[in-house]
Amino acid sequence: HRKGCASSPARGFIEDPNYLKDIVSCPRCGWLGFPDDAADKCPFCGNMGLTASRPMLRPWGFAPRDAKSVYEAQLEEEYSRVNPPLYSTLPDADEMQKLPGFTNIRTASRRNQRIIMLNTGSGDNGFTVCRDCGAAMPGSDPKVLKDIHRPYTSKYAKGRCRHTDTINVNLGADFVTDMLVLEFALDDAVIDTRRENNHWLDRAAQSLAEALRLSASQVLDVDFTELAAGFRVRRNSGGTFADVYIYDSLSGGAGYAVSLAEDIAEVMRGIRELLAGCDCSGACYKCLKHYRNQYVHGLLDRFAALQLLDWGADGKLADEIAIAVQKEYISQLEGIIEEAGHRLRYTAEGIMIDGERLVVYPAMRAEPHEAGAIFVSDMCLKYSKPYAVQKILSEL
Repeated sequence: HRKGCASSPARGFIEDPNYLKDIVSCPRCGWLGFPDDAADKCPFCGNMGLTASRPMLRPWGFAPRDAKSVYEAQLEEEYSRVNPPLYSTLPDADEMQKLPGFTNIRTASRRNQRIIMLNTGSGDNGFTVCRDCGAAMPGSDPKVLKDIHRPYTSKYAKGRCRHTDTINVNLGADFVTDMLVLEFALDDAVIDTRRENNHWLDRAAQSLAEALRLSASQVLDVDFTELAAGFRVRRNSGGTFADVYIYDSLSGGAGYAVSLAEDIAEVMRGIRELLAGCDCSGACYKCLKHYRNQYVHGLLDRFAALQLLDWGADGKLADEIAIAVQKEYISQLEGIIEEAGHRLRYTAEGIMIDGERLVVYPAMRAEPHEAGAIFVSDMCLKYSKPYAVQKILSEL
């Protein structure tokens, strides 16, 4: 660092709008983007009450803590990861076209679409960054920098930085590329579209996004790393929508995503073949899993994706679960339920617990309600057994 700026080299970056950018968000639907993307209302749900969110800082480099190497045995690491990629504007209504052969899917291809990648830190607390020296640590309290030295060494910087001027930010970056969006129109009356305590929606949309990426790479005959995919769930006065999108992974775009519009029928066939053609119990390295999507392996479920695809095709809901299969699910909890003092009884008509019917239903469907019956979803039993037990016992 040259003389004169050795004690505060970070200020030049933090005062540069190319590195530190304002973010606005919608408290109603969770949309976030740049002020220029929103004008005076949320582009997703139309809400006029947008609020300023934590600003986004594009890192200009990385350095070890205190600018010193650490023995591996003394290393203490705290992990956080980048959130799924976000797009901040929607195609105009006249850009959306009904996908031929699909009842509940519209599609649009867009050039020069802005993608935002954010790391909101552990516990969504962001990162505290010193405006002078650039030292950064996870967390929103300036005290996290208390024992942290400058992240660099300089013969001109005497003494340690006191970090008296800090800022709380999310780390991130944005870039412009080409994108193809598949909009799935969902029906709240029959589909469980909640984002909390819902084991189906995120799994279905994430899995379909991964299948779209793999099928598209086959159709285009390019490496799948040339493409990236994601999803967003949004709500407005028109209902609930799951947007599954794919974009060129390179800034500026190579035209791959936009060109998919011409081959979309073949891409959709490839998605179904990929999801239906495997023999695994949910997802494996022969269908949806690969080394680039390890961070979402726990969400991948080809059956959930097939259910979303069937809904998009002809409005078909997941089939009701056969009594024999329901018994298999509940038998895994039999010991826990009976230890809690309740009696399970299996009949040809179904499952009884303390005189009430116990019904396992497809997680895709909105939860049924019926006097004298307890309902628990198949995915709740598959992925969250403790919650399933709690739900059953709390309703007795």
